[in-house]
Amino acid sequence: MSYLEEEKAFNKIIDDLMVLLKDEDSYNQVLSSMCSPPPEIAREIAKIFATINLGDPGLFPETVKLENDVLAHLADLLHAPSSWTGAITSGGSESNLIGCWAARNWSKANRGIEKGKIIFPESAHISFEKAADILNLETEWISLNENFQVDIEAVKEAIDYRTVGIVGIAGATGTGVCDDINALSDLAIDKNLYLHVDAAHGGTIYPYLKKLGYDVPIYGFENPGVKSVTIDTHKILGSLIPGGSIIFRSEEITKTIVKSITYLSDSSTKQLTITGTRPGSSVIASWVLLKKLGESYILERVKGSLKVTKYLVQRLKELPEIKLVFEPTLNIIGFTCNEMTNGDLMKELEQRGWHLSIYSNWIRIVVMPHVTKEVIDKFLNDLKSVINKELL
Repeated sequence: MSYLEEEKAFNKIIDDLMVLLKDEDSYNQVLSSMCSPPPEIAREIAKIFATINLGDPGLFPETVKLENDVLAHLADLLHAPSSWTGAITSGGSESNLIGCWAARNWSKANRGIEKGKIIFPESAHISFEKAADILNLETEWISLNENFQVDIEAVKEAIDYRTVGIVGIAGATGTGVCDDINALSDLAIDKNLYLHVDAAHGGTIYPYLKKLGYDVPIYGFENPGVKSVTIDTHKILGSLIPGGSIIFRSEEITKTIVKSITYLSDSSTKQLTITGTRPGSSVIASWVLLKKLGESYILERVKGSLKVTKYLVQRLKELPEIKLVFEPTLNIIGFTCNEMTNGDLMKELEQRGWHLSIYSNWIRIVVMPHVTKEVIDKFLNDLKSVINKELL
């Protein structure tokens, strides 16, 4: 095949893919995702640096330096002590698995627990259920209080001699609520337990909300009982998918999970991630967004999302058929409709092109940077149309 024939074949493949996937990159009517289209510079990075594999760090030493810069920045957001260590992961699910893995092994080494259980709030992400299954840990799920935070007294009652750890959430998937991490920290210290915090969503929002003058919860390493924290870069930051991380209070905590690898180009490589191969492009994009576009870029995204969230809340409260389930603390909204079931309302909205989700017993919306006031106005027009149709 000649060069021109190859180019023609290439262009046809791309054209065919653009037709096949034409609706899957716009996010125009996506109100359910905690991810948002990355900025153009991140997309360019994905194209240029597609071959960099951080699973073999000896081949890409400069990218490793960028990874360390990103981790240091995230550790600083979490107020980690100077003894911190961490890793870039594929996202919150892997980070939460690593956190539970560390909790199990740390408890075995320090407390002699062979077959333990781990305590989760009912608001915990599905990744924790997967992690417990993989790690052969029993689970105890704790109910939430009227503020949708984990019930601290119920956590206290659930702790026994087999408990290897407890989990707190900072920016829950369904509500955006932050658990009382300080109270969980006190329990962890008192009972000598491992405390892992899932701040995959909230971890890159709270610090910037504070800079914008909001009162924010203390969810990170300021709480002395916290041993590890999950924090993602592919959510509000807008980095490439996949992009997550886990930060530990100290290297000592990771000694029971870190693995040495001798067959790579750098024979002294150590890994505490589940994945070996890891895309360098995601790390490079995160570095550019954090270090080059910087604080003003992130503040604009956070401020914009919260502004649109408040606008949507205000407009929903004007509709007598709609009931808000909770007052949003982040950019997540939950509502129900008096006139229709969640399933029927979702079906009608989906027929109009909208992508929402049902969480527990409410319809959930996540207001990410791609969700503008204009998008919300269009959604509200369709929502009112559906309700009026039902009332006829």
